[in-house]
Amino acid sequence: MNEREAQFLRMQEERLEALEKKKAERKEAAQNSEVMLFLKNFGIKKNDIENELRGIVLIKDVANRKEKLNKILNNTMSLQEFLNDSMSFLSPFDLGRSQESLSKIHSDITRIQAEILPRKKFAFGKKKNVTEPKPTPPPSSENLKPKREIKTYTADHIIENKAHETVSLSKSDTYKKDVMLRNLDHCNINIHCPMGTLHCTNLRGCTVHLGPISGSLFLEECLDSEFHVTCQQARIHTTHRTRFYLHVTSKAIIEDCSELQFSKRDQFYEAYESDRIDAGLSDVNNWSEVDDFNWLSSEPSPNFVIV
Repeated sequence: MNEREAQFLRMQEERLEALEKKKAERKEAAQNSEVMLFLKNFGIKKNDIENELRGIVLIKDVANRKEKLNKILNNTMSLQEFLNDSMSFLSPFDLGRSQESLSKIHSDITRIQAEILPRKKFAFGKKKNVTEPKPTPPPSSENLKPKREIKTYTADHIIENKAHETVSLSKSDTYKKDVMLRNLDHCNINIHCPMGTLHCTNLRGCTVHLGPISGSLFLEECLDSEFHVTCQQARIHTTHRTRFYLHVTSKAIIEDCSELQFSKRDQFYEAYESDRIDAGLSDVNNWSEVDDFNWLSSEPSPNFVIV
């Protein structure tokens, strides 16, 4: 190679380096813009939830308070999903700070719920005929009808319409994604990696072992099943005769459920601890703190037991 050819090659290499540098700068600028947009929208949504929480104490009617609290919980779940969808471009600092904001909201919800929901007071006097809340009746296994309309959810990965199968998912299938389990009958499900959120609808006789969920676990219409789960929050609807081995950093909330059992999670896979940290979940475990939205009495709810 003569000097002229060598000079030409150096010029080509320098040109390619300059193009790559500009490309990287444009990518960084786009990511910074995306981060700024996320932080702005996250802040707006967070402030809206905090304002709703402050306003709920002004509501006098108990039923309206409960309805408003449900709305706030749904908005908080949506905010968690918004954060999960943005994990790919957030720095560890921004991700951690956002998760801390959500944890504070969950704590505020727990505190405000304890303050505003009525508790039976002790008083001397003539005994009155007071109608106590009744436990949620368990459904018939042969004719289980949904008590409410089941919403349609979207997910990055869906397992559905299987019976008597064992399904194991890899990290490439579910890593920090939204996952759905739907219409499963006597299946064993193993998902040993972090997820964003998990929706479970219409599971019968299933055993589910899960990796950490950075957001929420949402269950509905499940029966005779067992879940080993770690998550930020657990919301359980119209589910019966089901046991949860739980690690939850906020708390579990149940509604229209019966014969549930809650225990501390005690089965783990090899990479569980590193996955929990990767999912942004602390080692705080409120597995025994369960709120039953159908039970406002000061007496323990008959719809679940702590084991």
